[in-house]
Amino acid sequence: MKTRMLTFLVVILASLAAFAAPQTIVIPAGTAIHIKLKQTIDTANAKAGQHVPAELTQPVIAGGRTIANAGSAASVKITAAEASGRMGGSAKLAFRISSITLANGAHVDVSSTSYAREGRAHAKHNAKYIAGAGVIGALAGQAIGGNSKSTAKGAAIGAGVGVGAAAATGKFDFKEPAGEHFVLKLRSAVTVTM
Repeated sequence: MKTRMLTFLVVILASLAAFAAPQTIVIPAGTAIHIKLKQTIDTANAKAGQHVPAELTQPVIAGGRTIANAGSAASVKITAAEASGRMGGSAKLAFRISSITLANGAHVDVSSTSYAREGRAHAKHNAKYIAGAGVIGALAGQAIGGNSKSTAKGAAIGAGVGVGAAAATGKFDFKEPAGEHFVLKLRSAVTVTM
C-alpha cells in the first residue's frame, strides 16, 4: 500500500514538474497575425524605420496553446514611406509586423509579410486642370483678339494657370487610420519559450 501511494505521488510530482518547466514552442511560418493599428499612419509625415503601436485582434495559437492573447501589444515597422508630390510622384506606404507580446508578457521579434499601398496618380488630375484652363484661356483669347494668335496666347496663358492650379491642389497623401485591421503572415518560424 505504501509503495503504491509513493509511486502515485512520484507520478503526480513528475507531472507537475512537466507543467511547470518552460516549453519551447514553434510558431510556424505562414501563421496569420491579426492586428489593428493603435495610431494613424499618414504618408505626409511617415518615415521608413518608424515603429507604430498595434494590438492583436485574435489570439496567436500554435501547438494547441495560446501563444499571444487578443488585445496583446504588437508593433508595426514602416519599411517604405513616400509623401505625394504636387505634380508627380504618388504617395507610398509599406509596413510589416515587427514584434508581438506573448501571453507570458515577453516580447518577441517577428517578421511578417508586408502591407503595401500606393496613392492616386497625378496624370488625370493634372490633365483636367491644365486642359480645362487652357480651353478657357483659348476662348478668352479668341473673344478678346478675334484671331488665331490671340487664341494661342490665351491657351498658353490658361494652361500656365492650370499648371499652377494643379500644383496647388495636387497632393494625394493618404492615411491608414488608428483602428484599421490587417492580417499579415509570419515569413519565418518563430521559436518561443513559455
